[in-house]
Amino acid sequence: MSTGLEAKLVVLGQASVGKTSFVIRYCKGTFDPDSSSTIGASFLAKKVVVDDCVVRLQIWDTAGQERYRSISKLYYRSANCGILCYDITSEASFIAMHSWLVELKKNLNNNIIIHIVGTKADLVNADPSKREVPFERCIAYAAEHLGDDDNQNWIGMDSCHEISSRDDQGVDEVFQVITRKLVERRAEIERERLYGTMGDRGGAANGGVEAKGKGSEEGGRCC
Repeated sequence: MSTGLEAKLVVLGQASVGKTSFVIRYCKGTFDPDSSSTIGASFLAKKVVVDDCVVRLQIWDTAGQERYRSISKLYYRSANCGILCYDITSEASFIAMHSWLVELKKNLNNNIIIHIVGTKADLVNADPSKREVPFERCIAYAAEHLGDDDNQNWIGMDSCHEISSRDDQGVDEVFQVITRKLVERRAEIERERLYGTMGDRGGAANGGVEAKGKGSEEGGRCC
């Protein structure tokens, strides 16, 4: 088996769209309907193997409240992947998601992998009338805002997902696709980590701010 790869993922989106439930479902295989809102950011980790490469994912779950907005970039410094989340039963959360994309483009280099995740699919499965954001709208958004002729990592239907953390639907698939892309970009990621990147204009890794939670390498259930 080849040597390992470490990659940093940051999860962004409006408060209450289910970012924490999404991350915990993947890393720990559990779901807590009464989980509290994230303060600042929390951190979990998970090891996976792709094509004989051991990948340690460092997953940062950031707070979505506006009062934490100014410190969020302290957590997504040097991220290799950004996961933008919205609630498919809330058009407002989808519209708000765009500001997080602007933040990523502003503060990180253009080679970051971006994936868009629509949460709470279980609510729509139970009552289709609750859907406010068609999946086709997400795909159209990705084509319009993520497309870049010089960077094909931004483009593709595989960058858009709908998941249910409650029902464990689609969660593992999101990270499978992302991890495979990270392995494909392994040489570039390691080079950036070794020499730094001119495009990373964020502050210090934690900027003096303490993150809530500790790293974990517990395996989650597959979907």
